[in-house]
Amino acid sequence: MSLVGEIARAYRAPRKVMQMQVDRGISEPQTLFYGIFFGVMNLIANYPRVTVNAPDQDVLAGMMAGLFIAYIFFLPLMLYGFAGVLHWVILKFGGQASWAEARRALNWSAVVTIPMILISGSSYVFENNTLPMFFNVITAIIFLWQLWSNVTQVEFHS
Repeated sequence: MSLVGEIARAYRAPRKVMQMQVDRGISEPQTLFYGIFFGVMNLIANYPRVTVNAPDQDVLAGMMAGLFIAYIFFLPLMLYGFAGVLHWVILKFGGQASWAEARRALNWSAVVTIPMILISGSSYVFENNTLPMFFNVITAIIFLWQLWSNVTQVEFHS
C-alpha cells in the first residue's frame, strides 16, 4: 500500500496499520525516513508562517535556513530520543516491544499527523489569529491519539 493510503487508513484503524507494519518487519532506514519526512513536511508547513512574519527577504532566508537545520537534522534525533525515553518508561510498566518497534510507533504517529500539520501551517496566511491555534490543537490531539494507539499496540499486544 502507498504511504498516502496507509496514512488515510491510519485515521480509521490506527492499531491495524501499526500491526501491519510490525508484521511486514521494521527496518531502521524506513523509520529514519519517516522522521526525516516528518521534518521536511514541517519545514514546508512553516513556510507560510515565516513569510507572513519576515520583514524582508534576508530575514526570510535566515529563518528558513535555521528551520531547515532544526527540522531536517535535529527533529529526527529528538524523535529518536523521545521514543527511547517513552519506551524505557513503558518497559517499567510491562511493555514488551523492541526498541525499533517503539521508534517506529512514535515516528509513524508523527507521519500520520502530516495532513493536519500542512493544514495548520497553511492557515497562517489568513489574518485570523485563532484559526492557526485551533488547527494546532486539533493536530496535537490527533498526534496524541495516534501515539497512544500505536504505542499500546506494539507494547502490549506482542
